[in-house]
Amino acid sequence: MAQTQMALDSLDFDGTVALATKVAPHVDILEIGTPCIKHNGIEMLKTLRAKFPNNKILVDLKTMDAGFYEAEPFYKAGADICTVLGCADIGTIKGIIDVANKYGKMAQVDLINVTDKKARTLEVVKLGAHIIGVHTGLDQQAAGQTPFADLAMVTGLNTGAKVSVAGGVKAATVRQVVDAGADIVVAGAAIYGAADPAASAAEITGLARAGNASAGGMGKLLPWALIAGAVLLGLYLLKGGKPAEPAADTGAAVEQVAPAADAAAPTEAAPAEAAAPAADAAPAADAAAPADAAK
Repeated sequence: MAQTQMALDSLDFDGTVALATKVAPHVDILEIGTPCIKHNGIEMLKTLRAKFPNNKILVDLKTMDAGFYEAEPFYKAGADICTVLGCADIGTIKGIIDVANKYGKMAQVDLINVTDKKARTLEVVKLGAHIIGVHTGLDQQAAGQTPFADLAMVTGLNTGAKVSVAGGVKAATVRQVVDAGADIVVAGAAIYGAADPAASAAEITGLARAGNASAGGMGKLLPWALIAGAVLLGLYLLKGGKPAEPAADTGAAVEQVAPAADAAAPTEAAPAEAAAPAADAAPAADAAAPADAAK
């Protein structure tokens, strides 16, 4: 099931905590965005960790150097996920992955501005990256870019790492993101810019989970239903059966037999001949049972 993540990007400490209080019950992951963590520091993480023990917390460090050293204090303070830029040195990325593993947490590699996203994705997954972040930045969004092409490429690699998608995601595009294979759907402005952030968060989470269910629920059951129907039909045909007639027709056949039996009463042979159609009608009535069971 896809998870939802809310990006908290404000510089206002108290305003961020107030917003988190509204949306936390409706999302899976609270993200302390890069502007927020730069301005408010690790105290923001400690505050949110204490107030929201049931949510995972991502700290969007976007580390570019000294991966292990920079991220360790945040994992110690309660971060579940820290991010490192995919365009960083491979040693920096490995450092974030190593320290995440040390604390039983996760490292996310952000592909923003990575030139060869496919090659870098395959490279960091070999190192053990837990999450690949498909990220279209605010400036890129302003230029008309979307994350969908990159998302299709990354999910198509089937690396086994989780895939997070950020970049202009809103209620109208959530199902498209989930159906494309995203494990984590990130929304920012669509929630904090709404008149009712809690309602917007609940709507986006509901759509994300509904999209996942429609892709994995009935879609997965349908093939099994078809197989079951084919098996029942095969067993019936092996027994020498024939397609069942509608119940109304069966009743009509029985009614037609009765007058024939009455007319044949003066002779002994006639009742035996007249009974034959009634015997033929019985299997047709029985045959209705498999047809009903297959629905």
